[in-house]
Amino acid sequence: MKRLGVILLLLVGVGAFALVNMRRPPREVLQVAAASNFAPFLRAYTQDVQQKCAFQLKISAGASGTLATQIINGAPFALFFSADAARPQVLLHQGIGKSAHTYAIGQLVYWQPSLLHPKSDDERPLALADPRLAPYGQAALQSLAQLKMTYDLPVKRVWGRSAAQVFQFVHTGAAKAGLVPLSLVRMADVAEGEYKLVPQNLYDPIRQDVLVLRPSAAVDCLFEVLNRPKTRAVMLKAGFTAP
Repeated sequence: MKRLGVILLLLVGVGAFALVNMRRPPREVLQVAAASNFAPFLRAYTQDVQQKCAFQLKISAGASGTLATQIINGAPFALFFSADAARPQVLLHQGIGKSAHTYAIGQLVYWQPSLLHPKSDDERPLALADPRLAPYGQAALQSLAQLKMTYDLPVKRVWGRSAAQVFQFVHTGAAKAGLVPLSLVRMADVAEGEYKLVPQNLYDPIRQDVLVLRPSAAVDCLFEVLNRPKTRAVMLKAGFTAP
C-alpha cells in the first residue's frame, strides 16, 4: 500500500509539471538577418544572448543584397545586420524599418593559403564576391589594381554570391586565393601567414549598419549584449573595428 502511495504521488507530480509546461507561454523568437561576414560572430553569442534575454535567436545569413531583397519581399526579420550602410538607408527611404546605426567597420584581406610556398604553375582562379550583392566584393574590385603590383594574382576569376561563399572557394581549394573579410579568416583560425591585410586606403570604408525593422524589448536586450565592453573587445579581435 505504501508503495502504491509513492507511485500515485509521482504520477501527480509528473502531471502537475506537464500542466505547468502547457501553461508556460512559448519562447519568443527573434529573427535576425545578418551579412555572411558577421553571422559567425553573432552565432557565437547565441547561447549568451538566449540565456540573458530569454528568447530564441534565429539567424539567417547571406549576402547583404540578397537579404535586403528578402526584407522588401516581406521576410519577418526584426533586425538586419548589413555589411554596408547603403542598403539599410535604401530600405529606410522606402519606408521599411525604423532606424539604423553603424555597429562595425569591416576590413578586407588577401587570402592565399599557398602564400608561404607559392607555385608558379597554379592556375586556379581568384575568388571575389559579387559586387552587386556583397559590399566586400565592391571593396575587392576597388583594390585589385594596386594589389596586382604587390601579388601575383590569378588571371582567372570565380564569383561568389556572398563573402562566405568566397571563403569556401578558397578553403576547399577551388580557388587559389580570394579577397575576403578579415572576420571570416579570424573566426576560422586561418594561419596569419596565409593572408595579408589590404590597406584600407585602397577601398571605400566598409561601414556596416544594422537596421531595426521591428523594435522590441528583445531587440534592446540583444543590443545590450553586443554593446558590452567585453563583447566589443572580442569583436575587435574578430576583425571588426569600432565605428
